[in-house]
Amino acid sequence: MFAARFVVVAAVIVTFAFAAPVPAASTLSSRWSTSGNSYPTVFLHGLAGWGEAKPLLGLINYWGGPTENILTTLRAQGYTVAAPHMGPLSSNWERACEAFAQITGAVTDYGLARSTAFGHARFGENYTGTALVPGFMSTTSSKINLVGHSMGGPTQRMLTHLLTYGSQAEMNACTAAKVECSPLFWTNKTTSYVNAVFAISGVHQGSVVADLIQANGEFEDLFLEFILLLIGANEFDGIHLYDMQLGHWGLTQGANETFTAFLERILKSDWINKKSNALFDLSAASLTDPLLSFVMNSNATTYFSSAGLTTEYLLGFGVPEVTTFAFLIPFAGIIGGYSNSSLAVLSTYTQKDWRMNDGLVAIASSRGPQSGYNSFSVAMKSTSTSALIASAPNTAPSKGIYNYVGAIDNTDHISIVGLFDLVSGLRTNYFLNIMTVLSAVSA
Repeated sequence: MFAARFVVVAAVIVTFAFAAPVPAASTLSSRWSTSGNSYPTVFLHGLAGWGEAKPLLGLINYWGGPTENILTTLRAQGYTVAAPHMGPLSSNWERACEAFAQITGAVTDYGLARSTAFGHARFGENYTGTALVPGFMSTTSSKINLVGHSMGGPTQRMLTHLLTYGSQAEMNACTAAKVECSPLFWTNKTTSYVNAVFAISGVHQGSVVADLIQANGEFEDLFLEFILLLIGANEFDGIHLYDMQLGHWGLTQGANETFTAFLERILKSDWINKKSNALFDLSAASLTDPLLSFVMNSNATTYFSSAGLTTEYLLGFGVPEVTTFAFLIPFAGIIGGYSNSSLAVLSTYTQKDWRMNDGLVAIASSRGPQSGYNSFSVAMKSTSTSALIASAPNTAPSKGIYNYVGAIDNTDHISIVGLFDLVSGLRTNYFLNIMTVLSAVSA
């Protein structure tokens, strides 16, 4: 699939200001009787993903694929956007810490209490002097919006929680040790520094694929298969494919170590058995674990969610559509017929809700966390701003709860962000519509 040569898309990180114009959102603001906002928007990638600065193999943008950098397209429309790189296999806590460090331009601080509990280094990569959003948190009005895909959904919820409530456990640990605590963990915040979030195919209530893989011990083989799909035909195995962000665990790629060998070493290390990785966080069975269940929505933040849909519901089963990306077809089928009476979360909605899916995540999980959601239908595939506005409800979305705008039909978990699109512009309207919705929310 990647044998053909693509035009190299350069990743650009620009200097951001909080006074950017608000393109095309004023009419939607009028419909909702809101003031709108011009906050920078930070994009958070999902499992096995990467940030904007280093496209995969130097060619493939996470947001747009080999033919388009969606972030560049959004900047051309006047939006201020950024996309940090977070651990592709790391926990939501670690990923939130990594995103915060890059947004603010600081040393990554995973927390004294957390690092002590799991036996890894407290500090990670140093981003001092390279803030993606200069001035963030300098005042109570210097906020951001967040867009997250896949695991980026629960990561943005974790980040929003910490940027609203902080962490008392971390503050207690720092006080006892008489050391400084990261502002991310401060508990004396008087506002949420996240104005609005938009989750794309978010894994808010886990994915039964993760549970099945965990039960059968197949994570190593499946993840290696996916990586080899990317590098096998291109003979790129000799390079550092992307940063795994596991240096705080003592796991870094050797100078002469192939990426496949490095990945195999990671997946066979004791790290895989810890409750601090993506496999644990994405499991539906882990939702009630205190490491995850403490996360709350912020009453000062407006949440949106959207799902992909690549199955048809036939005779009680979610059957993959023929257009589903080949790698996802088996998973779409597994979710489409999955039953497990020991997973209480599967009884929260109808069987159809848990069997209709995008190839990795069920509709029920994408709509929002266990705290619930509101139906807030918006035609996100609209090809014009006027059509988007006409489709939106007349009242503003509620804060503190996920407003589910609906599913994107005939769209799987990978294609919804254009990861393998060979034609430029296929996702442009969708992402422009996301930005219009986020910009219409009151500051």
